[in-house]
Amino acid sequence: MKNTTRSFRLACAEDQIPDVEALLRAEGFGFEPEPFFSLARTLTAEPMPLGRSIAARFGYIYIQDKSSMLPPLALAPRPGDRVLDMCASPGSKTGILSRMVGPTGLVLANEPSPDRLATLRVNMRHLGCLNVVTCKYEGQDLPLVPGSWPLILLDAPCSGWGTVEKNPKAAQMWAGEKTAPLEELQRELLTKAAELLAPGGRLLYSTCTTNVRENEDQVRFATEHLGLAPSPLPEFASFSFAPSLPGCLLVDGEGSAAQGFFLAGLTKPGTQGDMEKSEGRELPGDTITRQQFFARTGLDTSWLPEHSFLCVGGRVYLIFEQARKLPGELRWQGFAVGKTAGDSVLADATLRMFVPPVPDGNSLVLENVRDIGALLSGQSLAWKGEARRRAFYYRGLPLGFLTVKGNRCLWSDR
Repeated sequence: MKNTTRSFRLACAEDQIPDVEALLRAEGFGFEPEPFFSLARTLTAEPMPLGRSIAARFGYIYIQDKSSMLPPLALAPRPGDRVLDMCASPGSKTGILSRMVGPTGLVLANEPSPDRLATLRVNMRHLGCLNVVTCKYEGQDLPLVPGSWPLILLDAPCSGWGTVEKNPKAAQMWAGEKTAPLEELQRELLTKAAELLAPGGRLLYSTCTTNVRENEDQVRFATEHLGLAPSPLPEFASFSFAPSLPGCLLVDGEGSAAQGFFLAGLTKPGTQGDMEKSEGRELPGDTITRQQFFARTGLDTSWLPEHSFLCVGGRVYLIFEQARKLPGELRWQGFAVGKTAGDSVLADATLRMFVPPVPDGNSLVLENVRDIGALLSGQSLAWKGEARRRAFYYRGLPLGFLTVKGNRCLWSDR
């Protein structure tokens, strides 16, 4: 039996870590930092399900096996980079990519399954990943310009042999030759990734299986038939690795107290110069400027990089300028922020990423988690003021907006 431990990551900026940890500890959770990633934690005390914590409620943590955190860390995008995540749902790795590229970067997250795409969008919205746009294509059919993506993550569909601790039937379901269709799909996806990868660009191929045919054999296919070359990967602290090919890491699940996982770094020979970028196209719907959005909602988003809002079918989406440069034939969706009602824009009160980074005189700053729990249970607070909504915080941590009704304010997630 593997010595597995429960892990999670903080879904916050580095300067918010103390407040998120304080929020968790105030509810009795215990945890220890992991040395391989500043946001990774191992759970040591769980007085109630971690997913029901206040931190989880407001999207400040994400429950995730620590092996699953490695692919985006191994790809190592920098702030401002553009990354293609070819098989993104449920968004565990997409969320880390979003944090790494920052507000001036862009993550294009693709998922062919409608149900899984819905899950991806819910998770990205909950985590506040404003710089992620989503699309629905078979990965091998993505309508993108060849050689246009400097960074690609391909976390391929696989047999899941590395997750048998959590999914004990995985090895039986995909025993023997049953993995043949998966292997064919993986080669198709690798072929498309190699086509889209820019010269000098990096591709990170990963699976949660220990099956050689889905791992090392696919890397050989990429190097022998697709013209890709191995790219060295760092060996992450607190993990142990089994022998594998150059440029590959095979996580020893038992020795790492984690899921078995496979990672391969690949690069396309050549020099990455100034790539020709698509001019994009006019987006369907009505554009709402930042100033118009502020006038209709009272929400100031001037602290964000250049952006606007798009109204389509009664829904309102935030659109970063870098997303407008995606190819015109690509159908994608921005970050949903609310809906329209006549001339009004009804922004979702749960969008904590629109809460001002610093409280002002109209804000409610709470120091006790019991007060937060009272609000979440439906209790209201007395309030006198002109504001239509009231931002509230735990210490310096933005949580959301309270709805003002008369001389009371209350929390509503509807």
